[in-house]
Amino acid sequence: MEPEQHDVIVIGAGIAGLSAAWDLRDRDVVVLERARRVGGRIWSEQRGDLWLNLGAHVYAGDDSAAGTLMREVGAEPRDIPGVLTGVSYKGRLVADGPLELYPFKLPLSLRGRAEFVRTGLRLRKLVAQYGEMARQRPREQPAALQQRMLEFMDDRSFTDELGVLHPEVDAFFRCTLTRGTGEPEQIAAGYGVGYFHLAWNKEDGLGRNIVGGPQTLIDGLAAPHGDRIRFGVVVNRITQDADGVTVECDDNGTRRTLRAKAAIVTTPSHVTAELVAGLPAATDAALRAITYGPMISAAFLTDEEGPQRWDDIYAIATPGRATSMLFNMGNVLMPQRHRGSSFMSYSSADLARRIMGEPDETILDTYQAELENVFPELQGHVVERLLHRTDPGIPYPFVGRSRIQPALMEPLGRVHLAGDYLGSWYAETSVWTGRQAAAAAKQQ
Repeated sequence: MEPEQHDVIVIGAGIAGLSAAWDLRDRDVVVLERARRVGGRIWSEQRGDLWLNLGAHVYAGDDSAAGTLMREVGAEPRDIPGVLTGVSYKGRLVADGPLELYPFKLPLSLRGRAEFVRTGLRLRKLVAQYGEMARQRPREQPAALQQRMLEFMDDRSFTDELGVLHPEVDAFFRCTLTRGTGEPEQIAAGYGVGYFHLAWNKEDGLGRNIVGGPQTLIDGLAAPHGDRIRFGVVVNRITQDADGVTVECDDNGTRRTLRAKAAIVTTPSHVTAELVAGLPAATDAALRAITYGPMISAAFLTDEEGPQRWDDIYAIATPGRATSMLFNMGNVLMPQRHRGSSFMSYSSADLARRIMGEPDETILDTYQAELENVFPELQGHVVERLLHRTDPGIPYPFVGRSRIQPALMEPLGRVHLAGDYLGSWYAETSVWTGRQAAAAAKQQ
């Protein structure tokens, strides 16, 4: 049979693939997706004016790649009004006042409190250095900025930089750092410092949520394509020659061959290395070197009435628990909302590995107990709960990660790579690499 002909084939319907397809919506483009839904790790479900969130939830500002895309699609980002630095520890919730005073408000030992202060002051200096380094220069391209960010303190791990901490202090820093699915001993020091920069400098980092949930952005990106997005398609091989790209796949049990002028591949790095034939040795090795960790997230919908004490809090670290963080999704709607709440909690890295094999209901029961421990008044008010397992989850920069970045960014002819593993900005990386790949495909 003759191959099915298209202008561009996009492999993967996560935000990277959909960002590329959005820029190619006036071309003959087809999107091949293995799963039965669009969005990849981004996933939310609307419930009235609230939404259950199970994936990415915070985004950069108007001048970012994601911000530009939201304007084009018509999604409604809104600055998070609440506190991003809440902490719940041994039954005490602290979410107000200067961060420097937290060690004196939390139930810590004298030794733990002293080390917390010393470590916090040292980290403050590193965060300030990171902020200066990460400031985009006039006319600087994203790829150049990303390379510089990856090189920052890339020769040692976060633990190497700060040393082995007192167990009480370690628990606090670990639950923040493992949001990227790597442990402090595994992640590059600069990447870890960057996480604290995001949390402590909301205006410079990821300080916006999407009203209605991030699925509204995903659905908006997918809307122009209709049945050009094909679900249940397993891609087996991608080859290229001087005239185009050939994609061999299993389309819901039927073997198909597709042909196009270009292909945009947005699968996880290890999958990409297996699918794309004839990769340069350095690119192949770089793709296989990328590290991912697991993540399990849960969403809870509640039905309490009236204003609540958590209304002005968005993020709460939960050290020493089965979960790492707790997020109040409804915070972005305040002060208008006064019925019910939506929370997301998650475990990642080693915490997720320990429970990945447990039944859904067991994990949900554990997460709900943790939620009700932080806010006991929610007992009897949880009306819906959902669970999402992701393995591989988010790619994290390991020690020496910057050295493989040039090989990952090397042009590959008619095959173009996109995805969050090409940098350290998560959805932001996915968007700018997806749109960059679309621009390159248009030239072929």
